[in-house]
This record gives sequence, structure tokens and C-alpha cells, in this order.
Amino acid sequence: MFRRITRPAAALALAGLTSLAVTRAGPAQSAAPGTRSPSPTFALAPTAAPPAMRALKPSYRIRLTSTWPQETGPAGCLNGGEETVEGTLARTADGGYAGSFTRRTHLLFCGAHGRAQGAPAERCALTLEGQGDVRMTGEVVADETSPSGRSARVMWTPEDSGSVAVTGACPAAFKEAVAAMYRTTRHGVEFPLTTMGEGPHSERLENYAWRVEQE
Repeated sequence: MFRRITRPAAALALAGLTSLAVTRAGPAQSAAPGTRSPSPTFALAPTAAPPAMRALKPSYRIRLTSTWPQETGPAGCLNGGEETVEGTLARTADGGYAGSFTRRTHLLFCGAHGRAQGAPAERCALTLEGQGDVRMTGEVVADETSPSGRSARVMWTPEDSGSVAVTGACPAAFKEAVAAMYRTTRHGVEFPLTTMGEGPHSERLENYAWRVEQE
């Protein structure tokens, strides 16, 4: 059963709470006649400075390994293979990185390669074996997903030296076109950079068909 509180009872209760608060807080200090009570002051805590970024390494030993899909085509022929690009990136005067790398390639192709005068595309299989030097250059970019806060955006271009051999049942013109593409096509990836004091690191790159190892 609820009990209704009358106005006198409410007033007494409020007076009692006020008296209790004054008793606990101690006697109030009244301002001098003709003066205003001082305004309350607030202390602001100093803002902590963001942690400094750790220094990047002056050079990185890099190995890129392809993660191309390996697929079986008609009659058991294969699409896929593997490529590695390995070398050292050294810091340049402009704050980027550059170096000479060795590329080794074992490429398997199985499929149609075009049409001839409206005829259905012909299917064939070929194998490319290549090796040679490539020139890799890279710039450092901000990357909030990288533990160091920075990534390397690198590109590499084949140099004149090197060898390539394309074999298989595909027409000669198509094999020559594949060899020319291998000698001239520019490639690129982006990967997080480690910092001074960190050991070897390996990571599969989600947005590229490559795995990077660096130390």
C-alpha cells in the first residue's frame, strides 16, 4: 500500500536533506558585503603527445613469391606456375627505396588465345621459363593498417639482361607475343614496412597475388 506524501511532509523532508548536506559539507563561507562569490575554477589535464614513429630500416632484404591460382584446364593442361622476385631495397636520397632484383619465372598457360577470321578461338598450352634482373623502385606511403604506420609502394621493370623461353603447341606468333610481354610489362605491389629492431616478417598480400618476406 502506497502512502501519499502531503505538502508539509515534503517540505520537512526537503529541509532535513538540506540540513544534512550543510552539516556534511561544513559551514558555508559567506562573501563580504558588496562582493561577488568567486567563480569555480577548472584545471585542464595536459594532452598526451602521440607516440613517435619508429625509424624505418636503411635497407630491406625482400623476397616476393607469387600466389597465382593453379587451375586445371581441358585435357589436364595447367594454368598457373610460380614467380619469385628477390633482392635488396636501399634507401635513396629522396626518402624512397630502390634496388636491383632477380626474377625467376615458371609460367603455365592453357586456354584460348584469340580468333582468326571469325573462326572459334583455338585452345593450346605453353610453358614460359624466364630469368633476369629487374629494377625495383618504391616510395614510402602512410598506411593506418600497417603496424609501423607506413608501407612501401614498389614497382619493377625488366632490364635488358635475362633470358626467356616459351615452348608448347601454341602458334609461334602467340608465343612471341607472350615472350615480349614478359620482357616489357611493369609490375607493382604495396606492402607494410617493418622498423628498426624488428626481425624477419612474412605476409600474404590480400590485394595482390603475392607473398612478401622482408628482413
